[in-house]
Amino acid sequence: MIGTLIGQGNTADIFDAGNNRVVKLFKYGYPLDDVRLEINNSRLLNGLNLPTSKSYELVTHEGRHGILYDKIDGQSLLELVLQTGEVERYAVVLAQFHKRILACKLEGAASLKSILKRNIERANDLTGLCKSQLYAVLEALPDGGRLCHGDYHFDNVLVNDEKNYIIDYMNVCRGHEYGDVARTVYLIEMTPVPSQMSDVERILWMKKRATDVYLQEMGVPREELSEWLLVTVAARLSELSGEQRDEKNSVLKFLSMWGVYE
Repeated sequence: MIGTLIGQGNTADIFDAGNNRVVKLFKYGYPLDDVRLEINNSRLLNGLNLPTSKSYELVTHEGRHGILYDKIDGQSLLELVLQTGEVERYAVVLAQFHKRILACKLEGAASLKSILKRNIERANDLTGLCKSQLYAVLEALPDGGRLCHGDYHFDNVLVNDEKNYIIDYMNVCRGHEYGDVARTVYLIEMTPVPSQMSDVERILWMKKRATDVYLQEMGVPREELSEWLLVTVAARLSELSGEQRDEKNSVLKFLSMWGVYE
């Protein structure tokens, strides 16, 4: 059932499974409850009018948990940006598809604010006082029942025959659209460029330009995202491993500028 390796990510690898299907196989030791969460989220999305990869069943292979999905042949928006350099064009595509996603309402999923609060609570780098400040900011933000992808960026949109598909459903939740937009802004613009990459300045420019075009197309002013961005960045700490020191330092610097970390 497990065939050729066709994709790799931080938490899972994608293998061809034949019959136009793939297996998303999570890393050794990845919590089974989280794998179950993803397949439950994918089934929630299957009931919406959105192009997704249909999930079928949980599988286990050589001690690793996985999910069997329909295969989507295509390229990610990230691959297209890097191949063509047309950052403005694909930032517009990213935004237009995000608006379609956010137009959906989702019942049965966890709330975005509850997830942010949980992740801030798990952030070991933050003191109790810092967390209390962040909880107060989070509490004052609106709730909402929109479909939030929770990890929406160029590499999680696949293009096949000019049709866009959303993938990666681990962080799917319901909440206010600005919360999901803030997460996208963080992932596109604020994550550091690996120091070993060449032409760092050009990549930084592309990240900033992509974010500007994305926000313009979304119709969301930056200033209206400031508090959402604060709690989103703080919650990111719980996701970072010890090897992601550059990003962790960047997050802590941002929080220090806001006066919630010393």
